[in-house]
Amino acid sequence: MNKIKLKKFIHFSESILPNEAKYLLKIQQLKDAEKKEILGLLLENSLVENQPKPFSTLIDKRKYSYIKNWAEKRLARIDVDVTLEWLIDLKKKILTDAIASEDEKMFLKHIVHYKKVDFNFKNLYELAKEYKPYLLVRMRYRDHKTLANFIEQYKNHYKKAKEIEDKLYTATTEITSQYTLNNTETKFWEKWLYKVFTTKEIDGRNRYQAFVLLAFMYTNYNKTEKLRVLFDLIDVYFSEGELYSKRLLCNYYANRVLMHSKQNELNKAEYFAQLSIKQQNNDTLMYLNNFVAILLKRDKFKEASNLLKDHEDFYTDSHNYHHKIGYISYQIRTLVETNNVKLAENKAKIFLSNYKKEIFEQRWHHFFTSYFSALISQEKYTELLKLANKYNLVLKEAERKKKQNYIPNISWSISLSKYMDGIINSKKLLIELKDALEEVVITLNQQQLMIQVINKLSKNLPDAFFELKSHILKIDLNN
Repeated sequence: MNKIKLKKFIHFSESILPNEAKYLLKIQQLKDAEKKEILGLLLENSLVENQPKPFSTLIDKRKYSYIKNWAEKRLARIDVDVTLEWLIDLKKKILTDAIASEDEKMFLKHIVHYKKVDFNFKNLYELAKEYKPYLLVRMRYRDHKTLANFIEQYKNHYKKAKEIEDKLYTATTEITSQYTLNNTETKFWEKWLYKVFTTKEIDGRNRYQAFVLLAFMYTNYNKTEKLRVLFDLIDVYFSEGELYSKRLLCNYYANRVLMHSKQNELNKAEYFAQLSIKQQNNDTLMYLNNFVAILLKRDKFKEASNLLKDHEDFYTDSHNYHHKIGYISYQIRTLVETNNVKLAENKAKIFLSNYKKEIFEQRWHHFFTSYFSALISQEKYTELLKLANKYNLVLKEAERKKKQNYIPNISWSISLSKYMDGIINSKKLLIELKDALEEVVITLNQQQLMIQVINKLSKNLPDAFFELKSHILKIDLNN
């Protein structure tokens, strides 16, 4: 058998995520040694960060087909998104009087054999309530009783699920507000959220939402060890087939990217970033941007450029301007790093002209950091200062300084440009550079990012930034 004949299976194997492979290995009861060998290598390859091992071309190709079909069916059975799509389709058919006999049989069988609250419990319960009158008006009393018993049996579970959902919304509002406005304390939510996440009798959608909020809160409060424990716990859940869908798994990987990046564990961050974009969905552009950010931190500029080119359609088709601004900002940065600075400047000008409103509503700092990098690379200091004055960036920067994880890219770029244009002298420059750090509580991660910014800017003015670097390295860090 030629290696090319394994092309379909190899493509499938490349799509398998580590937690999927762990789950498949856990539930397998294969007797055939070669099938077990294939499955074992599938797991091994999903866990490696580098080049995977080749599959044997000596094994009968039908065994590869068997493993592929077996794995896809087993994963589909536990995929909460597959179940949700089925329930949504059934609801549409019920509401339009288009449900077929086979669909009804499958749904009623699902209700009869339902044993415990699962991820899509609330959707299932609400569909049962929709279906009950449908059966009654058709005088199908036996089936109606089946639904009525189910609804009565799980009535309290549904009431509890709704209460938790409402409380989660309140928690979401307060936690996101605390991040955006820094106007409230939200640590008191931690104990309740953790209980929701770890209680297996609660429906999975609420459990996963609790996980998302905990991860967000731990990140916001720089509770890295708690975040790591949280991730390790859900990793176990995924590997056991709980809370699983490819979409949710990729979301989890994307969250790990941010954690490892913040801890400067860039090898791990890149590994999880690669995993996060294996499934394409509405969040892929966000995950892609995070992946590119890691590559840039590792000075892998060509790889970052290629990744952006390969996924340009996601940028073009997206209506999420937060992610579009992220993409174009990273594209400008990669162009600068690969010595295409004029093209980088032109792209920045065009994007600013087309999306000025969106930039200032959402990610002005991210965009102008990249734009200013293109201008400084060409020593266009006067133009940089004109932009800063036109859009009141000094005032905006002063407001942004109040936020956590502040890095004074914009402020330092403006001060550098003022010096290079003869507006301030070297003494005043150093004062401004240090003043940008006044009242900023610096963490280890911020210190590392600031040093990276200084190294970039010092190419244009080594002495002042060398002194600034020494100043930053002497600051007591808040870890």
